[in-house]
Amino acid sequence: MPGIAGRTGSVGLSRRRLAALTTATAALATACLCGQLTGVSEAGGHIDAPSSVLDSPADLTDVYAFTSPDDADMVTLIANVRPFQVPGTAANALVDYPFATGARYEIHTDADGDGAPDTTYRWTFRDEDRRPFGIGPKVGPLPVNSLDDRSLGVRQKYTLEKIRAGGSTETLLRDAIASPTNTGRVLMPNYGKLRTQAIRELPGGGRTVATQAAEAFKADTQVFGLYTVGTRGPVPGWLPDAQPLSALNVNSLVLQVPKRDVALNGDSKRNPVVGVWATVSRQGADLGRSLSAQAATFRQVSRQGTPHIAFGLFGSTIGLARPGGPEDRLQARAPKDDHLQADFLAATLDPVPPHRIERAQGRKAPATPRRDIQALFMKGIGKDNGAAFGFDLNTHTMNADADPKRIVLAEELRLNLSTPLTANPKAYGVLDGDLQGFPNGRRLNDNIDGPLIRMLEGEPAGPSAADLLPKPIVSLEPADAQSTFPYLNLPHAGP
Repeated sequence: MPGIAGRTGSVGLSRRRLAALTTATAALATACLCGQLTGVSEAGGHIDAPSSVLDSPADLTDVYAFTSPDDADMVTLIANVRPFQVPGTAANALVDYPFATGARYEIHTDADGDGAPDTTYRWTFRDEDRRPFGIGPKVGPLPVNSLDDRSLGVRQKYTLEKIRAGGSTETLLRDAIASPTNTGRVLMPNYGKLRTQAIRELPGGGRTVATQAAEAFKADTQVFGLYTVGTRGPVPGWLPDAQPLSALNVNSLVLQVPKRDVALNGDSKRNPVVGVWATVSRQGADLGRSLSAQAATFRQVSRQGTPHIAFGLFGSTIGLARPGGPEDRLQARAPKDDHLQADFLAATLDPVPPHRIERAQGRKAPATPRRDIQALFMKGIGKDNGAAFGFDLNTHTMNADADPKRIVLAEELRLNLSTPLTANPKAYGVLDGDLQGFPNGRRLNDNIDGPLIRMLEGEPAGPSAADLLPKPIVSLEPADAQSTFPYLNLPHAGP
């Protein structure tokens, strides 16, 4: 990852930048609302199912998994939630984007390929209200220079647990403090200091932070039309690739652990491949029986692994997906059950976008069944498993201690922990010869839109589809990630 590690303090915005941000935010809000009603949304990749619209704090936007660039013996896992956060300023200091209390945020790893988690890291949050009588603004009136300042009237604290497949649970952290919503330079003159204070070391090695962060997703807004209607947009090569997410924030759970903690039998050389996904679960109850005798239960409401599943398989965004459809069912399902869903399996073998591109542009869709796409999402890249790359990279069959009979088709973000760090990362990852990039895990600076469209069009076995992706005259993208933990850029904020 290109390094900008020297950047410290709160990321401020000039008046010109703030004006541009306001315009972009308004445009994004319009796009989101229009998208829900008409299907014309360029932010749809951050709302993967109709159910996500109704529960923003539980909306998983992106999952990242990569060998830590500053320590090759460590792996970094990141789950981003709660998209479309408008930067805070002194004028809108009441804006607050906390993690949900009473929910479980989890990052899961599957080392043996059976679609079930072998190790789960679970965050649960609670609010600590230190305001007199619980009344008044959460921040202020004096600047917040420390997480212990009384001006931070409400703090979020969390417990982090590690849960093994056998059921054993280890509490790694208790009452750790999350870095708060950035309310602007007046009230938080040095947000970087607050985030640094929120970083916690983990027993046995590793570290974590729960924080607001600048949106890292590098979207190609001209590509979304190819997924949904088969054409580029709005005017390829002439209009800017306007990326409103580059001016907004998300909430991030960043976890760095030794590779041995997630590898099968603790051996990342003998068993280098691990599957990764994140979930959010809410408390619920079984309404089919008496509530009086029930303990609190949790229901999975959000899931994210390989990016752009809804786009890549169904060509859908909010306006094009029906409530309760395959997108919603994926959100509630465990990977181990993916192979039991006939409509999902059918979509992996015959994804929608290539047919839309064929109808709109006359470019013939690759022949079905698409064993390469099924491998991409449900097996990993393997020489003899249908993947079109012709080599073994990140399929669970590469793990020497994995039982082949237990390996199932399961949608996960698969990462080869032994792939050497590359000196010159390429945004298009494996498709451009950078074996450490997507779809071998996912780094913060990887571009997903272009490579996925090209693979849906048959690359690398078929003709290049690069002509579908002309470069815009101007591209507004999030700044490159940092090269040191926690990698994500500080959240955008105004005065």
